Amino acid sequence: MFMRKDGTCVDGSISRIDPKAVTIQPLQKPAVKILRGDLLQASQDDALLFSARSSWADVEAVTLQPSESFILKIRNGQAVKGIPLEVTDDRVVFKRFLWITKRYAKDQIVTVDYLRIKPESDAFDYFAQEGPALLFFYPEFYDRLKGLEGKVPVRLYDALRPEDNAQLKCSRR
Repeated sequence: MFMRKDGTCVDGSISRIDPKAVTIQPLQKPAVKILRGDLLQASQDDALLFSARSSWADVEAVTLQPSESFILKIRNGQAVKGIPLEVTDDRVVFKRFLWITKRYAKDQIVTVDYLRIKPESDAFDYFAQEGPALLFFYPEFYDRLKGLEGKVPVRLYDALRPEDNAQLKCSRR
């Protein structure tokens, strides 16, 4: 799902991408080209792949999968990676050791990146749906089985940019 800054959405797969634009191929419709400056968010299912806004609401809304995490950059230059115990409107709390927790106030956080699992390839998705037994012959299956599928960092919050916590909903135009 690709959302433009005007609120319109296009659902489909990427047919072409370059530094200035992405071309999406909706199912049984003509291709749609969205310029990079017009793209607000791109997501797969409910997980973000790209975000052009700085939103603490997006940080709070993320549901982390088992091998996903956050990377926080703190004002002192420190980078903190981990799975938060709690994300509230003013802080992020990580478990450090047994019962010891570490709190990071929102005003001390410069950036928050969502380190998510790399999406499956179209071929992997096809084999998983149409012939799961054939995955045995597909190399990506073994990478995913071992947890080597790769990660994609998605910048959700940047304190140096204006914060936009508006709820996003696709409009019909």
